[in-house]
Amino acid sequence: MQVFVKIYGDLKRHAPGGRSHFTMRLDPGATLEDIQRRLSLPADRHTALVNGRRAGPDVAVSDGDTLVLLPLISGG
Repeated sequence: MQVFVKIYGDLKRHAPGGRSHFTMRLDPGATLEDIQRRLSLPADRHTALVNGRRAGPDVAVSDGDTLVLLPLISGG
């Protein structure tokens, strides 16, 4: 299956070729945690949206889903 990924901010360094938008081929039943591991993303350092809805690491993605990965924002 294929999932379209949009990745922003300093998380782009984990994307293939540093691209902000790309497609990933995954096995059926893959979860956000599987994607996080594959991209070597630091745990708890980003927010994930699947098809516009916030999702946790145990959420399974489906063929054609859009995954958006946003860095956490901090400031003072």
